[in-house]
Amino acid sequence: MIRICLRYAADMDTAGLIYNNAMLRVFKHIGHYEEEGKLMAWVKTIVVNCCLDHVKQRQRFPDTVSLDTSEESASIPAQALNGLSAQDVYRIIQSLPKATAVVFNLYVYEGFNHREIGQLLGIAEGSSKWHLSEARRLLKEKLMYLSPSKK
Repeated sequence: MIRICLRYAADMDTAGLIYNNAMLRVFKHIGHYEEEGKLMAWVKTIVVNCCLDHVKQRQRFPDTVSLDTSEESASIPAQALNGLSAQDVYRIIQSLPKATAVVFNLYVYEGFNHREIGQLLGIAEGSSKWHLSEARRLLKEKLMYLSPSKK
């Protein structure tokens, strides 16, 4: 669960603070847990919600963003990942603009769709799509630059 917190936090201390708040929320509401066998999914939902609460407190998302559909399907060539560690990729994702990184994490790691992301963050569905498109574009750019074949 701390890894989830790290995706939304600027550093380990902040991730620890989010994690502690999430665990406090879990223990406060454990009496409401009723679905046998799905405890980790329930805890993960609480952790993600605590991460989003943290992000919302520190960041304003733009109300509307225009979507340039030409970049929406930016794909990253497999050779761009050759020679990069998981830690390198993590650092690149962390270097994205915060709002863009949050939408990317929710879409890619947490499996939310754009409508759900819009509802969670209080932004338009189109804004969520734009942030994901922008994340893909920036990641492609950064990965191509760092790719060992380009060095």
